[in-house]
Amino acid sequence: MPKTTKNTNKYATDSEFVRNLERDITAFIKVGPDQADTDTKFNEMALRLFNYQYNANAPYQKYCAKRGIKPGDIESWKEIPAVPTTAFKEVPLCCFPSEQAVKLLTSSGTTDQTKRSRLYYDEMGLRCLDLCCRASLDHYMFLDFDKACALLLAPPPKMTPNLAMAYYTTTALKDHLIGEPRYFITRDGFDLQGLVDGLRESEESGEPALLIGPTFGFVHFFDFCKSKGISFNLPEKSLLNDGGGFKGQSREIAKEDYFEMAHQVLGLPAERILNSYGMSELAGGFIDNGLYNHVNRSKEPRYKIIPHWVRTVVVDPETLEELPKGEQGLLRHHSLGSMSNVQVIQTDDLGYAIGGGLKVVGRAKGAEARGCSIAMDELISAQKTR
Repeated sequence: MPKTTKNTNKYATDSEFVRNLERDITAFIKVGPDQADTDTKFNEMALRLFNYQYNANAPYQKYCAKRGIKPGDIESWKEIPAVPTTAFKEVPLCCFPSEQAVKLLTSSGTTDQTKRSRLYYDEMGLRCLDLCCRASLDHYMFLDFDKACALLLAPPPKMTPNLAMAYYTTTALKDHLIGEPRYFITRDGFDLQGLVDGLRESEESGEPALLIGPTFGFVHFFDFCKSKGISFNLPEKSLLNDGGGFKGQSREIAKEDYFEMAHQVLGLPAERILNSYGMSELAGGFIDNGLYNHVNRSKEPRYKIIPHWVRTVVVDPETLEELPKGEQGLLRHHSLGSMSNVQVIQTDDLGYAIGGGLKVVGRAKGAEARGCSIAMDELISAQKTR
């Protein structure tokens, strides 16, 4: 009998088990939020994904074993162990040898520039990540328009080839661009006049402008425009999508004041000013429901929409136990799109559940996030166990 070369490892990327899992998760994400039995399907796929990641991701398996949890012992996605986001700065948490990664992405290192989360992707993981990037915008932002001129308060990809958030944005916009995206963060800093010129071109062409960047980057731009007496009347369907919050290093502004500044400078109504929340360690971003409410004539308050392939739980900062709806705590995210690393991450972001989504209120201080520190200690100690 000739020797077979077929890989018999159930948890190999090319195994039938893993291929079927990717197929089902991909279909679930593509269909969108309006499908039957969403919760049942999510739970079934989350448990299958845990089975894969437990058996293929050695550091994660050690962490789960230290907690006494393994596939077959649990029945709910809520029981799958979460790893703190800081773990990605210390341990290669991927389901394959990290040196075989086809893509490495890093966080921005906003807290400590010398310590960044490192996310490793094989081809399957990158396919799922790319799908989530596109689906977040397709399902939750491109609701009454399809293409726009992209004006980004970000450096061009060549300057930051491995920066996760830049990669996510570029990937998400791929099918929605009029022309090439324009970047206004250069090696010399913020190209304020370049952004003014780009907005004037949008005014003259009548093509919608899509502005994307950090919240306080736009605050600085609005200040600049007001000081120069500059304002715009952007084409209908133009939209501003900012990320981050309303606290800067120099000042804090109210959300309503920010909306008013954007309206005075850009001519945009509040429903076309959307704040996003995301992180490098999570496949899928959270976009607020301002435009969704407007398009669907909903009276819901503003909150971040949770993508249908994600579940978010609010937990007590010390015990990491789930809190009742409306109570403020730390956010824990479960994403089916994070196939090649870990699907559940424990953040030190503070927020609470509201309506069908969540409100993000800031970052916990060290003392407030004691549960995250304990979880991190457990993960590191598990790696030292032989």
